[in-house]
Amino acid sequence: MINQDTAQQIVSAVKDVCGYDINYISTSGVIIASTNEKRIGDFHEAGYMAARSQETLEVADEQMYDGTWKGVNIPFTYHGETIGVIGITGDPDKVRIYARLAVRIMRLILRERDLDTSREMRKAEFAYIVRALVHGQSISHSHLIGFLEERGLDFQDLYRVIRIRSTDRENTSNLSRTESRVENILGRFQNGFYAYEYPDQYILILQESAWQEQKQILQELKGMKVRAAVGSACRLSRASESYRDAGIAFRGSDEQIIEFDSLYLELILSRIPEREKQAYLQRTTEKLNDKDREVLKAYYGNNMSLKETAQQLYIHKNTLQYQLDRIHTKTGLDPRAFADAEVLDIALKLE
Repeated sequence: MINQDTAQQIVSAVKDVCGYDINYISTSGVIIASTNEKRIGDFHEAGYMAARSQETLEVADEQMYDGTWKGVNIPFTYHGETIGVIGITGDPDKVRIYARLAVRIMRLILRERDLDTSREMRKAEFAYIVRALVHGQSISHSHLIGFLEERGLDFQDLYRVIRIRSTDRENTSNLSRTESRVENILGRFQNGFYAYEYPDQYILILQESAWQEQKQILQELKGMKVRAAVGSACRLSRASESYRDAGIAFRGSDEQIIEFDSLYLELILSRIPEREKQAYLQRTTEKLNDKDREVLKAYYGNNMSLKETAQQLYIHKNTLQYQLDRIHTKTGLDPRAFADAEVLDIALKLE
């Protein structure tokens, strides 16, 4: 069946082309959409007869059929079933070609509607499968196996969970464009499937062999206001562990794209209870401000090189020395001494 909104869209589109009034008539003979609003709801006998006979009915004499003007009425079939009649008002010899055009436009619109419906159903299924796997929810094993087989995937293979989060949720004007670009990138990965999880992340489940071959695709996210974390390689039945490991990767690094496999100290730090974590921070970086932290991150990021750190921060080396001295005074830990530097660096990672 076709609803009134879609039918009205069709008749309006055809009138824009030909200039003649168009009616969409149900199989029961009622005009449900028309470019002549006064006719909506009227009975159209010629349309009813065309639907019953499933043949085009042209009307040259308005006295022949009840509620019918001169024109051409073409029954419309879709998926093998007559679902309505397109009627165009005017001299049959003049409007006949436009009636056929209306049928073609209608078929295109309905095909697009079917594709949209199919896409939404596909997204819903992907979201259901992804959520069940990464959150450890119940899912029918036979349904999952069928889903994988349709995509040429093997339940016994190793998979990785890749999480992509927006870092610019406030800028709604750019949000849809960013999401569209992310979906285009995710769609290029083969041997995987993804879903959007409200409010701010995409989750891709990708075969391990595919990840090793296609990981460069993820680099296309660089420059966009998103972050990506790649979880560990696991059996699909343990996808929730890979999802959790991707979360650890997010917390363990400030990089835009981070792999769980690249983490070392962060693995230990991620498992420290909150109470012990706060006690450690109180003894180390609690008295530091944002500028102090920026200096330390740059300093340790440049392997404690005064020259390279000063260049990165656009300050003189003497200024940098002064700032490091100030941090020493605040914390009692010397950022330039190796043992104290380890303590401070761990604190920064804990934060």
